[in-house]
Amino acid sequence: MDPMRNSGRVFTLSRFAIYFEMVAQAGSIRQAANVLNVSPSAVNRQILAVEQEMGTLLFHRHSTGLSLTSAGELLLATIRGGKRDFEAFQARLSALSGLHGGLVTMAVVEAVSDRFIPDILSEISKDYPRVEFSVKTMDFKSIWQSVSRNEVDFGISLLDSEKSSRRVRVVSTLQAPIGFVVRPDHPLAAWKETRLTHVLGSRLIVPDATLAVGAAIREGLLTQNVEIKPAFSCNRIVSIKALVRSGLGVALLTQADVIDEEKSGELCFVRITQSDIKPLCFALTHNTQRQLSAAAHATLDLISRNFHALSMADAASSHPDTMP
Repeated sequence: MDPMRNSGRVFTLSRFAIYFEMVAQAGSIRQAANVLNVSPSAVNRQILAVEQEMGTLLFHRHSTGLSLTSAGELLLATIRGGKRDFEAFQARLSALSGLHGGLVTMAVVEAVSDRFIPDILSEISKDYPRVEFSVKTMDFKSIWQSVSRNEVDFGISLLDSEKSSRRVRVVSTLQAPIGFVVRPDHPLAAWKETRLTHVLGSRLIVPDATLAVGAAIREGLLTQNVEIKPAFSCNRIVSIKALVRSGLGVALLTQADVIDEEKSGELCFVRITQSDIKPLCFALTHNTQRQLSAAAHATLDLISRNFHALSMADAASSHPDTMP
């Protein structure tokens, strides 16, 4: 027997309430006693004692059985309402444990929504197979607002966009350098770093300014007083990567945008050196006033560990040879 369900029954219903509801349903003390496997006198004693304590009759006694009085109908509705409330409490409690269902909600930027988050969910779902996960892809400002208003369990946004708030805690961060993304057969693929000026004659594919990486690129170019004329511009990172795969040019993206493509060897990332284009800093955040379920906590911890592992890997490869 499910211990939670059993303890809920004991906690919610006194012996009287169990007897009373069964008599009301059966219309007979004897029939109720048979169902409950107790003596009719035990059932009758419970009902008579409460009627005496309340100073009112709960049943009309007829030669053919019992029917509820107005007071009895009100009490029955109260008992059944209490059962429904406790069942709802049990469902919420189960959701907090993450074992019997529940929902984990997150708001993330596109850079992590396509590959990074699915990999996280694939792993976490093994431990929480009955939990539903909701992933909302938003711009970084909307993510901050959603976490601040306590609308999601956590968010992955940009640290630069985070405003001071006692309610929002930054759990972990990930530095994502901006660089060139090319196919493995491109000449740049043999290098880990190169200067921005080295590719100014190439066909460039850039994210537009509506994306955080696009805004960072434009700000860095303006500071450096460098002007580029892209062959293509897109407001979707997946579209930019598709253009690179098609051999249409060299893209400017963050390393986080191509984490899995680098691992699979499908695309190559080349850092930009001696440039005013600053890395983006992704931030994992949650609202401190939100009570996180076990599944949400586990997901948060797994993302934080992955951020740390990626940061360590990035630090280990931060001093490669550079193309002149």
